[in-house]
Amino acid sequence: MKTALKAALLSGLAFPGTGQIYLKRYWRGFTIMVFVLSGVGAIVWMATMRALAILKQIQSQLDRVDMNTITNLALASSVNHTSVYYKPILLFILCCWIFSVIDAYRAGNACDRSEKTPKVEENAPWRK
Repeated sequence: MKTALKAALLSGLAFPGTGQIYLKRYWRGFTIMVFVLSGVGAIVWMATMRALAILKQIQSQLDRVDMNTITNLALASSVNHTSVYYKPILLFILCCWIFSVIDAYRAGNACDRSEKTPKVEENAPWRK
């Protein structure tokens, strides 16, 4: 399997940036990973804050807490209080992922091409 295909598959299927790390482009790979992880962290943080708000609502209704109450509060919260930042963050993560796959493939192609060029030996008898 070609280096370009391996790097693109790593970035596309494993995690963005792993293809760059496979190609020994560590700074670029870690930078992409940091961007994607920061986006995922932001989404997790927003979901956690929303879950804590739901828990506060449940605690205020201690006299009648059952599974239907929890389900209704969660559904109402997800429909009414969807953050305006979810979609842009998800789009940012998707763009980083696509960029990572394309960049890993192009960098892998450059590595494949450089390996195919014949290297001239310095001590070759015909060079003297």
